[in-house]
Amino acid sequence: MSESREKRFMPLRRSITFGCVVFIALLCIVLGFGSHITYKKALYQRYEAYITDILDYVDRHIDDTDLVHCIETLERSEKYDELLNFMDAIKEDFDIHYLYIIKPLNINPTGNCMSVISAENYYDRYIDTEGNLYLGWISDDEFGVENVKLFFSIMEKKNPVFFEEATEWGVDYTGAMTLFDQNNKPYALLAVDVDITEIRKLIKKRTLESTCLIILLGMTFTAVFLLWTMKNVVNPIKMLEKSVVAFAAKSHGQRSTTELTFEPPHMEANNEVKNLSDAMTQMSYDMKDYIDGIVSAEKKAEDMKLKAREMSELAHKDALTGIRNKTAYDSEIKKMEYELSIGELCAFGIAMIDLNFLKKINDTYGHEKGNYAIKKLCHLICTIFDHSPVFRIGGDEFVVILKGEDYDNATDLELFLQTKLYEIAKDTTLEPWEKVSAAVGIAFYDKKIDSHIANVFKRADQKMYECKKQMKAVRQD
Repeated sequence: MSESREKRFMPLRRSITFGCVVFIALLCIVLGFGSHITYKKALYQRYEAYITDILDYVDRHIDDTDLVHCIETLERSEKYDELLNFMDAIKEDFDIHYLYIIKPLNINPTGNCMSVISAENYYDRYIDTEGNLYLGWISDDEFGVENVKLFFSIMEKKNPVFFEEATEWGVDYTGAMTLFDQNNKPYALLAVDVDITEIRKLIKKRTLESTCLIILLGMTFTAVFLLWTMKNVVNPIKMLEKSVVAFAAKSHGQRSTTELTFEPPHMEANNEVKNLSDAMTQMSYDMKDYIDGIVSAEKKAEDMKLKAREMSELAHKDALTGIRNKTAYDSEIKKMEYELSIGELCAFGIAMIDLNFLKKINDTYGHEKGNYAIKKLCHLICTIFDHSPVFRIGGDEFVVILKGEDYDNATDLELFLQTKLYEIAKDTTLEPWEKVSAAVGIAFYDKKIDSHIANVFKRADQKMYECKKQMKAVRQD
């Protein structure tokens, strides 16, 4: 046990340091992640508003009927060319990566999207035209299956949808708006791509800066907190611990009260630890005085205990028979009631035994002969029920609390007692007062019907009186 306690022991200084490090680490994670999310959300909201303005601006210049006709015939119209030039100008004037209109066709790996309009800058449109996309151009591997599935899902929505997409040129933040014809049916997607590669780098930089600042502040706080804690808490507690251990070693097994004095450490800190040290000092003086008082009163206490024990024994003993009396019986019943209430008592019985004709013996032969009859019946009861306590609760009444072997053999013991009483009654050599007779009633505890021991006592008492009536009836016959 001592070895396991030593393994679990952690000095207070180490515990506080470990707690501070864990706290700062968690603080950096939570605040760093929170600042990252907040800053990213703010920037993205600005980009979404920017993209939405461009989408709305372009959408207001689209003649849906004419554009639908161009898609169906794959022939450019005058309005188509005006829209193309307008979108080229938007791409030149605004800081965007791509501006285009596409029509998703299927979710096959190839041939899944058709280009309607793709805006270009002046150089790509009129000088280096190799990569320009024309009306009706169908991509082979420009869009993956997942992208096309996303396009189809966007065409089911009324409001713009935003998403990130990694390409070979960087990372784009795309806003896509569904275009509806005159019958309010979706026919194509208008999309704007904004390059956010630098923005992502900026977010990482700001997050790193925030995290570093939090770590710096956390380390500063930890250092200040540890210095303050060492001076005002840890060091005073260590000094107090040293004094307490020395006091415990000195006082262990000590019989001289002069050695029971606590020597407090010298502390500069005036706080709860100093108050605890003062309290322990005062406690050692109080303990010394208390022990002195105990030692001086110990002899008197032993004498008083001896007298109290003798008085208790006398108070619980029947003067005539030497067995336990009514007071002892009442104490035993209280004890048994408590055991019964907590479920520790579940098997016992009570035997009521009443000496017959005591009054007649007293009146005819004197009280001395009556006392002889009482003691003879008591001896017989104690001999037969030798594993159970026997009580004299009245002049001619005895109670046996059946326990253990006597409880298990109660029926046989009752029969044996009746047999002995019968043999005594038939013995012609005995004097009348020696021919003791008694009525017996036995009842057993039943948890289904008995809530108190008094219930068992009443049943045993009733059986004893029934036995007495039967004995009188037999005697009259």
